[in-house]
Amino acid sequence: MSAEIIERKQVRSWHGLQFEIIIWRNWKARIGFFTHPQIANFMMRRSLPERERGEMEILHEFGHVQMFPLVLVYYLPFLIQGLTNWNEFLIVTAGMLLFWEVLAETYVIAKFEGYLKIYRNNLQVITIIYWIL
Repeated sequence: MSAEIIERKQVRSWHGLQFEIIIWRNWKARIGFFTHPQIANFMMRRSLPERERGEMEILHEFGHVQMFPLVLVYYLPFLIQGLTNWNEFLIVTAGMLLFWEVLAETYVIAKFEGYLKIYRNNLQVITIIYWIL
């Protein structure tokens, strides 16, 4: 990947997973082997200073891993019960992904000292919409 790395960290989750998280300047991230665009992070942090952005994005991505068991608690009952059609599958899966995003961001709030102060100084409409949704 040719974009500049703004943050890189080796982490170990509470449930034993150990891996590296990389955050690039071009709004991509890698958790272990999985590289993906940072859609929620882009919306939430595009106006933040780069140092804070990098730290918060590492925490957000790590929050996804830390909160994965809670997401399974939400999602598995639907899968076990059986989703009867594609519409039901899409709605439940979209709900799970949104729940996962909120949990990951809640992890950032819990671990990043000064979260609310930074957003008070850089508040954008998209941030308000994110938390309302």
